[in-house]
Amino acid sequence: MKRFIALFIVVVMLGAMFIGCSPKEEPAEPAETEEPTGTEEPSEEMKTLTVLNWKGYGSDADYSVKVFEEMYNCKVEHVYFTSLEEMLTMLRTGGLGTIDVCLPNSNVLLQAWNEGLIQPIDTSKMENYMLLKEDLRKFDDAYDADGNVYGVPWAWGTTSLGYNTDVIDEEITSWAALWDDKYAGKVAYFDDYNTAILTAALYLQEEDPQNPDLEKVEEALLDLKENTRTYWSSYDDYLKPFAAGEIVIGNMWTGLASIMYRNGDPINYIYPEEGTVGWSDYWAIATDAPNPDLALKWLDFMSGEQFQTDFANDPYGAVPSNMNALNGLTDELKKAFFIYPEPPTNLVMQASQDEETKQAWLEVWNNVKSH
Repeated sequence: MKRFIALFIVVVMLGAMFIGCSPKEEPAEPAETEEPTGTEEPSEEMKTLTVLNWKGYGSDADYSVKVFEEMYNCKVEHVYFTSLEEMLTMLRTGGLGTIDVCLPNSNVLLQAWNEGLIQPIDTSKMENYMLLKEDLRKFDDAYDADGNVYGVPWAWGTTSLGYNTDVIDEEITSWAALWDDKYAGKVAYFDDYNTAILTAALYLQEEDPQNPDLEKVEEALLDLKENTRTYWSSYDDYLKPFAAGEIVIGNMWTGLASIMYRNGDPINYIYPEEGTVGWSDYWAIATDAPNPDLALKWLDFMSGEQFQTDFANDPYGAVPSNMNALNGLTDELKKAFFIYPEPPTNLVMQASQDEETKQAWLEVWNNVKSH
């Protein structure tokens, strides 16, 4: 069954590629009165850049696709994934040689280049690379021991603590609030094994949240289950019960908190004193990319101040990694991203894991949910 699903994904993806890349059928001989405009190059000479990303995540917006196509006289086609594991699977099972660029998260970036799914990036040919946030550029999983860069930081954010200010009027400063009996049955918790365990490790004040005592973590997560109303995995999973008053507190993405803030919802989003889970999405060039030069231009365009500013102003946008764009945000927009007056600093970044660690963490999380 798994082989069938993987094959189906590849067939659908390649079908989309051929639809987007094949030249148009030869038209019938035009009437004598028709005159060619001479303004467009033949479609077969126009390169097609194939982008693998989440649907609706900035790169497929008009302010990205149309602008890039006009700049480089090309077409941009998107293929979408619904999880990071699906993205990796698509690359493994037919994507190499058809996909140009993809968007791994900080917790799968190392895995992607260890498996040979993405190739080194010549950042010396990028105008905007050195304008990107230094700590994200220097993230350990983004380059190898020889200094080869495999990921260009794009959007970043946190999964931190949010709560309904119409219901909760006390000042909350700690992850311990999620475990407080007063919020029994009112907690929403992100259904992601990596975030779940890092958050519990922060609550327990483990010395190294990336290598916590998993027995203690599992016990803490089982205790938290008594308070948890829902395990959420999408915007709607959080927004609907929040609007209905079924949940009043939980861990949530920066982007989700930003959407609620901009909508005027009674939300506060704080960075607990124990620390906060951080993440970043990185653009990468797929191994055997059909258009490596155009792919590099895409990475540079995505890193530019104009695009990053446009993306930040998108209701579904994210915090810029381009420092000019970040520093140029209005105070109101910084407040909407909960980075006013300064971005958070006490971050534990999601990072790649070896297979043994990943399976151990998954086992803990599955045990908690099935208990």
